[in-house]
Amino acid sequence: MPDTVFTPARCVALVRDPGGAPAVNLAKLRDAGHVDLTKRAEKAGISLSKRGLAGIRAQAVLVLDHSGSMRADYRNGKVQTLVERVLGFALQIDIDGVVPVMPFDTTLHPTVNVGVAAGVGVEDYRGVVDRQIWKSKMGTTDLASALAEIRVMAQKTDAPMFVVVVTDGSPNKRRATTNVVIDLARYPVFLKFVAIREVPYLADLDDLPDSARLLDNVDAKAFEDPSAVTDLAFAEAMVDEWDTWVSAATAAGVLR
Repeated sequence: MPDTVFTPARCVALVRDPGGAPAVNLAKLRDAGHVDLTKRAEKAGISLSKRGLAGIRAQAVLVLDHSGSMRADYRNGKVQTLVERVLGFALQIDIDGVVPVMPFDTTLHPTVNVGVAAGVGVEDYRGVVDRQIWKSKMGTTDLASALAEIRVMAQKTDAPMFVVVVTDGSPNKRRATTNVVIDLARYPVFLKFVAIREVPYLADLDDLPDSARLLDNVDAKAFEDPSAVTDLAFAEAMVDEWDTWVSAATAAGVLR
């Protein structure tokens, strides 16, 4: 492995609200009628506090597998459920209130912004998968290229990136994907893989040895039925290992 793998490629400041407040005003969100979304964000706040991460800020990004094997998951609402759950978590941390959703299969499709910032109405999250993301033509799983685009974003970011990757299977090119993941350890990027079905390859990524990269930048979870998971359990899964990544990234010079 080249020595450059172990050299930080970018260092950004870790920003926290001194009072531990969420990034979005949850009282206003609740008053606007978005009760379920508010509850998800509140549970995320509980989980963040337990890990010493209250008030932390990051750019949340959702990378969404649009390959043919996930057709049924798009049609039965699983993907929509996960988009809403990720948004609920992101309202605690996201620096601008907008989550870029990046669908990919054989190619990377246009990004769909979902959030609560000016110009991106909170109503956008309802039905966004059917309305803007799902297309009848679905390709293969070129995860390596999707993560390479995350690396392009990481080269310019001024904030840590919390990247959720939703998928249901192994990528087309495992070695190429693993190499991008290893290189992303040099950037302020934490990768949270969420599998709709058990994916052995993601478990392998989660267990990459410390000697293979600058620091551990991956955690993988599986939710066969996302709607059956409680808001708190989902929040706990999102936060798991982020605290240890923050510590490791700070020690390695990726965060300051």
